[in-house]
Amino acid sequence: MVTRSYQVQVYSLAFLTYFGFYVSREPYSLVKMTLLKTWAPFNGHDGWLLLGILDTASLAAYAMGIFVVGYLCEKFDCKHLVVFGCFAAGVTTILYGMANFWNIHSFWYFLIIRIVNGFSESFGYPPLIKILDYYFCHEVARDFIMTAFGSCKFLGIVVGCVISSFAMTTFETWGTCFIVCGLVIILVGMIDIVFMPNLPPDALPLLDETTPILSNKERGEQSSGGKSEVETMEQPLSNISDQDPEEANNKETFLEALKLPGIIEYSVHLFFVKLSVYVLYYWIPTWFESLTIQGVKITYVLSCWFTAVWGLGGCIGTLTIGAAVFVTKVYGLFSTAFSISASLFILVLYWYSDSSTSLILIFLLMVLCVGITQNGPYSLASACMPAVINRIQTVDTARNDKLVGMATGIIDGTGSIGAIFGPLSGAIILQYTTWGWSLVFLLVALSMFIAASILSRQVCMETMKCCSEDPSPQANQDDL
Repeated sequence: MVTRSYQVQVYSLAFLTYFGFYVSREPYSLVKMTLLKTWAPFNGHDGWLLLGILDTASLAAYAMGIFVVGYLCEKFDCKHLVVFGCFAAGVTTILYGMANFWNIHSFWYFLIIRIVNGFSESFGYPPLIKILDYYFCHEVARDFIMTAFGSCKFLGIVVGCVISSFAMTTFETWGTCFIVCGLVIILVGMIDIVFMPNLPPDALPLLDETTPILSNKERGEQSSGGKSEVETMEQPLSNISDQDPEEANNKETFLEALKLPGIIEYSVHLFFVKLSVYVLYYWIPTWFESLTIQGVKITYVLSCWFTAVWGLGGCIGTLTIGAAVFVTKVYGLFSTAFSISASLFILVLYWYSDSSTSLILIFLLMVLCVGITQNGPYSLASACMPAVINRIQTVDTARNDKLVGMATGIIDGTGSIGAIFGPLSGAIILQYTTWGWSLVFLLVALSMFIAASILSRQVCMETMKCCSEDPSPQANQDDL
């Protein structure tokens, strides 16, 4: 039997591990302006574009790695995968920083390191989510627990900024930022070797952040090899073609998944949400270093502290939304809540982009508000996905695992494409346009606006349902 103290240990280690991954990622964003000023080949005329290509290559490798690691989670111990990811991410981060000391100026060296690092980082999320799902699958507050887990990203950003600032101030070389942060994730891997539990051999299949939660009865029937009532009802949909069993079945399943209610809407929605978020995540430290506030030129160290404030806002926003999700899930108002949150973000961003000439305390307050209002909707978008899949299971008759898995892949895959193109879009704007940061902020706001607009039909449906039905928690919980 899993005790509460054991759950606390597992959750703490998982939180620490994913926190460590984000600490090791942070220097890649923070040192961009330094590289643009002092280090070939990035100090040339196409430096912005080269840095954008590195970010895109890393995110593409991460997206592909997620699928590979998701498969490996079914074949190997999740603890071993996590530890391998920690050490691989640490080593590649250190190698990136060693270019400063080895005087390496080859773009291909940086590109290969970023690709390998991106793939290594993908060993964090899938196995950690599988471990958490195994130990918290029966918790009533599971949505809040999993959403709160996302706050470790922004806590990692805060600590990564502090460490990078300290390393740059002490050693005055950009390479030490990567070395110190790489050692942090390696240390976390060592802690996992000692304290991270091994999953039992009968651990459940991987559930990612958009996979529906099965009932205890369904879990038992699957583990015993029997067919559940859900599988029995959907058996005809699995028997798509007798003469071409695999290829025709996959094609038909993909088309059926596209026809499920809400799939296309939420897929395109997540594309624009991640595009908006990742543009700022990868370029906001560079924007800070381009500013002069109250006659003071923002240095690398100040940029680190400003980014830490933005990350702190993200942590607050994620925890706030996590608590809100626990409440709004009862009433089924995900899309409405996102639209309100996104509208606040656009208003705050407009004020923020024009606040660089204000007092520094006002500017810091705006940085904090942007972190809260941007990452709040982002966390809410991630929290929406399980509800979308669960509605598919209860509203549509096609509930078999393959169809639901295909729907999950469509949503996740489309969102990942947005994440990949976000940093590259910012780099292209900064490299080839004269509007510079103004156009970057317009892209961020416009992407979030489109993401909210796509959910307008869902907002209308939720509003009509809320007005026409019993608003009591129990009545709405029965509808989910």
